[in-house]
Amino acid sequence: MACLQFYATSRICNVIGNHKEIQFMKVKNTNIPLPALAGELVGTFVLAIIALTIGQPLLVGLTLVVLVLGLNVISGANLNPAVTFALWSVKKMDTVKALFYWLAQFIGGLFALYVTQLFKGGETQISLSSFSSFDARIVAAEVIGMAIFAFVLVSVVNRKAPEGVLASAIGLALMVGLYAGGGLLNLAAQNVSADAKSAPRVTKVDGAVLNPAIALAATEKEDQSSALQQQLGGSAKTTTPVSRLTLETTVGTLVGAALGANLFMLLAGESPFAKKKTVAEKVTTTIKKASKKVKGKK
Repeated sequence: MACLQFYATSRICNVIGNHKEIQFMKVKNTNIPLPALAGELVGTFVLAIIALTIGQPLLVGLTLVVLVLGLNVISGANLNPAVTFALWSVKKMDTVKALFYWLAQFIGGLFALYVTQLFKGGETQISLSSFSSFDARIVAAEVIGMAIFAFVLVSVVNRKAPEGVLASAIGLALMVGLYAGGGLLNLAAQNVSADAKSAPRVTKVDGAVLNPAIALAATEKEDQSSALQQQLGGSAKTTTPVSRLTLETTVGTLVGAALGANLFMLLAGESPFAKKKTVAEKVTTTIKKASKKVKGKK
């Protein structure tokens, strides 16, 4: 009986200790430290600069590898509102933290817009006139590309992979997602009929974005759309650059993020919506198991 009491007591202490650790982490995540927000802002800014100036999926993916290695211990290196949404959707991030991260990420995107426009020598202006635009092909491309990215990201995060593996897998996943989404959009643009009365939406975008913060700073292809309009008998216009932050990119990336993240959790048998045991239930279960073990020895 003494052995049973000792064993049960030790197991109960372990359960309660683990519970306190979980609660402490939850409180810690709610009280967002400024370095984490600064890390998200700066990291998103750097990633957006590379995406806006170079734009090659391979280099964007390698940039993310470097940023994850440098910022993972500071903020977790989300650097993307869709990634934050993916983690939130599988209950790996609380709502308050997610909202603060979104704010920092979009500010980072705005800074990238300002810097790129400054170096171009033009005015720092951008139009949201296309925000309500909705092309099913663009949405589908964003969903597919982001789902690929989110699936791999949650996979390596859930398995607590070493930092080098984590960063490499996330960067490569982003690269594959960008190639997949961009390739689908290129196919759609190539099939545009020359008899079309106006340029379809797919001819105005340059690949998939997979990041709403970068979409805010990215612009539509003014030159190519204008050239197509001239071929169709229209007139080219010099207007304020139009942001790619639209319902297409917003809905596509968020839906893709939630789809990819939850699909992995479902296939891994770790549904985030499964009911978790309370401390009292864990203690009761531990006592029952200890009692069975002691009776078995007798």
